[in-house]
Amino acid sequence: MNYASSTISAAGRAAPSNIVTTTTTTAAPAPEQLAPRQRTADASSAKRDRNIKIACIAATFAAGLVSAVQSRVNGSFGAALGNSFLAAFINFASALVILGVIMAFSPKGRAGLGRVVASIKAGEARHRNRFAEVAHPGVAGIGHLRWFQIIGGAAGALFVTAQGTSVPVLGVALFVVAVTAGQTVSSLFVDRLGIAPGGKRRITLARAAGPLVTIAAVVVSQWPNISAWLHQGHGVEAIYIVLPIVAGIFVAAQHGANGRVETTATVIPRPNGVPARHEYGAGVLTATFINFAVGALALLVVAGVSLAISGWPTGGAGGVQWWMLTGGALGVLFIGTSAGVMHRIGTLLVILSLVAGQTVGGLLLDLSAWGGAITPPATTYIGVALVLAAIALPALRTNLTD
Repeated sequence: MNYASSTISAAGRAAPSNIVTTTTTTAAPAPEQLAPRQRTADASSAKRDRNIKIACIAATFAAGLVSAVQSRVNGSFGAALGNSFLAAFINFASALVILGVIMAFSPKGRAGLGRVVASIKAGEARHRNRFAEVAHPGVAGIGHLRWFQIIGGAAGALFVTAQGTSVPVLGVALFVVAVTAGQTVSSLFVDRLGIAPGGKRRITLARAAGPLVTIAAVVVSQWPNISAWLHQGHGVEAIYIVLPIVAGIFVAAQHGANGRVETTATVIPRPNGVPARHEYGAGVLTATFINFAVGALALLVVAGVSLAISGWPTGGAGGVQWWMLTGGALGVLFIGTSAGVMHRIGTLLVILSLVAGQTVGGLLLDLSAWGGAITPPATTYIGVALVLAAIALPALRTNLTD
């Protein structure tokens, strides 16, 4: 459309009104033309999200494989040292040293830690007075952190305590079943209550089936050991069953809380509705550092109590080999991965993927020379197949969007 207009020059003076300015406008696309484009964009976005979530499940499964190796390393270290609690503390402390060095040379990590501290200060201030003026505006979908949301690492100390207390009575097989039951079932409620980042996730039939199939898979894979234990006619006090279940519950909450810390450290919030920025890498480092700092402190107490009761190991450290000291580094990979993917797939799929990786990893270790190249019974292979199916139930049924 052509029209005559008076324009204003840079100096603010009016330009001659006889100058004709030509402006060409582009007609907006008709609704019927826009719809296919929108559908294509939506489909592309959905495919990208699906691929990211599949990658997150695969990464968490790999972390489960690492965890299986870590369990063997820690078990060997505890046996060689003569005190599993002391071995666990040394592993946590070594992980903390590794992370502390990385943190010292990482501006992103230090900035992320500062955001977590600011969020906790704001959260506690708002808890005392919800109208209090705070420096940290909060993260969308999470708000501010409270102090109890950063102590997930203490679940590691509880797990080690439960392991050292219950395994001599229950055996490894029943302990694994009890812990798996606790962490898989509770992961449903961690997601439902919105403890983990990514919003609240409904408890659907497919999601509820995942933990049930996982528990069945672990029972089947461990059945020869469980059957042998039961035929020995053991009498077991309830505490030895309850303790590993409670430990499993807190492990699931630990992963959800670590994911919350990771998101808080990653997001750089801005006031007055300005979109937040994300500093990727800061969150994983910060969440893992805090997890091991809290865990090392808790295990220091547990190991101290153990040494006070039983005394210092008489065997010394003569049987300790270098590879037994790698448990801390393996734990960094395990915890860091689960914290980094939590906002994408939620606690349930994180726990199921970890259990699947641990089960498959245990099988591969048994088949290896390190595990004695033993021939596992058929029930082990059936259990592995079931635990893989347990991931598929909530993942595929909901198209990875729940």
